[in-house]
Amino acid sequence: MNIDKVKIQEAINSFLDEKVAQLKPLHKALICIGAILLPCIAFYYLSYSPKSVEINKLQSQQKKLEDEITKVEKASREIIKHRAEMAETRLMFAKASALLPQQQEIPSLLTSISDLGQNSGLDFLSFIPKSEIRQEFYADIPVDIKVRGTYHNVGVFLDKISDLSRIVTVSNINMGGPKPQAGEMILETTFSLVTYRFVEPAPQADNKQKNKKK
Repeated sequence: MNIDKVKIQEAINSFLDEKVAQLKPLHKALICIGAILLPCIAFYYLSYSPKSVEINKLQSQQKKLEDEITKVEKASREIIKHRAEMAETRLMFAKASALLPQQQEIPSLLTSISDLGQNSGLDFLSFIPKSEIRQEFYADIPVDIKVRGTYHNVGVFLDKISDLSRIVTVSNINMGGPKPQAGEMILETTFSLVTYRFVEPAPQADNKQKNKKK
């Protein structure tokens, strides 16, 4: 093996002495440049160029993944925001519905209002609940009331109504028929009182089933 290597080396040296040594300096320079460039060109086309294409492809995929991550993060923030808004809305709805009695509480509420009037020194001449008026989430329950008593007692009664935990509104107050009695002026007062009850929204699932049956 060593003899073969020696022969090969001698052949190369002989070629360089006979062929290359006789070349002009320009040709020798071109050969040197070619000897340097050829491996570089071969490396570019055989190794770097394919890897460069793969790198660009991976960078493009990375950009797409980063965009997807950004979208997911944004959607996550929106979900958290919507959940917070929904929780706040539910809390507000719960507070509002707490001010509106359920159907079964209406009779006791009206009884309480009547008791307040009597405790304020008023005589009830009429107490007429009217038909309720349905709204989207609640119903108006109007009551026409006529009482007899002093101006002061009427004011005390209305003040007590305003302190109720439930929402009750009073309108169309009319006073008349003054009559002196025991040193006081007795009036007949009529007014419209409106209380409200909570209306439970219809479940969406039930609505969907009804629509399917249709």
